[in-house]
Amino acid sequence: MSGLLIQGGTLVLPDRLVKGDLFIQKAKIAKMGSFPPPKGVQTIDAKGLYISPGFIDTHVNGGGGRGFMENTEEAFEVAIHFHVQHGTTGLLPTAVAAPLEVMRAFLELVGEYRKRDRVVLGAHLNGPFVSPKRAGAIDPRYILSPSLNAFRELTGKFERVVKVVTLAPEVKGAREVVAAVLGIGAVPSLGHSDATYEEALQALRWGLRHFTHIFNAMRELGHHEPGPVGAALEEEDVTMELIVDGVHVHPVLVRLLHKVKKGRGVCLVTDAISATGQPDGEYRLGDVRVIVREGIATTEVGALAGSTLTMNRAVKNFMEFTGCSLPEAVRCATLNPARLLGIDDRKGSLEVGKDADLVIFDEDLTVHYTILGGEVVYEAVTGDA
Repeated sequence: MSGLLIQGGTLVLPDRLVKGDLFIQKAKIAKMGSFPPPKGVQTIDAKGLYISPGFIDTHVNGGGGRGFMENTEEAFEVAIHFHVQHGTTGLLPTAVAAPLEVMRAFLELVGEYRKRDRVVLGAHLNGPFVSPKRAGAIDPRYILSPSLNAFRELTGKFERVVKVVTLAPEVKGAREVVAAVLGIGAVPSLGHSDATYEEALQALRWGLRHFTHIFNAMRELGHHEPGPVGAALEEEDVTMELIVDGVHVHPVLVRLLHKVKKGRGVCLVTDAISATGQPDGEYRLGDVRVIVREGIATTEVGALAGSTLTMNRAVKNFMEFTGCSLPEAVRCATLNPARLLGIDDRKGSLEVGKDADLVIFDEDLTVHYTILGGEVVYEAVTGDA
């Protein structure tokens, strides 16, 4: 019998922790719990460790010194491998607004990687149909007015690659783009938007149900004008990205968001840039120069420009900021994003028959093993874990 047996660990289920073993066969979870150990199989001793579904990051620009928008195989390999080392088993390489030919080349490369690397689940387009008033680190030169023709020019031939499109619904022409995004089976997401509360509600009536890095690059929550944040907090059937690095959103607001949402619909993301895992210095996000000091990435004018966060740290921070349980924090990094992408039938939780994409970590959320399709693709060497 061939397979992989993970013994003596604590299984992180969506609603509880359970001591037990997990057996993988043919790239799927075959057994969980207490059972006689199969003979003649590879074994991992997970005593004192947690066995979790692999993390799914739906907004990530790069890592390990390379950015996805370099549009090279080398950059993709380095960035993917970096995040795999931190427990990510599924991600959406993300492009900020850029010249049309650059974004299409990005989509082409994501499409190629989607066929050959199970970590790549598709692409997230962070623009170009956003508001110049809330551009943040997006180069305003490449922001486009939303239209069906512009959307087709951008995504034509790559419709199946695109999974999330961030846009500003208050801009004229946005409604038809929202419909077009839904039409290709992707997720329209409110972000880099100056929408009012009413405009956000209107977008929800169009079918938009997701918010890109909630609180960031959008109209602020005000006591007279609640803006998109107010709509997101009020509506139950919505999902939202959350960057939990302690910089993008104050821990108090993370805690208040958790009190309102109880983890429902919250999708932890990194928004990591190439500087993630690298020393302070100068980097780029698309064509924008980024300066990293003490791990905080900003543009020359001081706008936040992505993060240097990893998914395992995001889970740990979410627990520390909110006081929530490990299963709840893990759910925000696994099952919630899997549901967002419509892949929760095979990913996002530990269940027999689901893909054996797993991460094994300790109480500090330090990753010891990352497993993809039943194969160990990362193992911390002695002294790393």
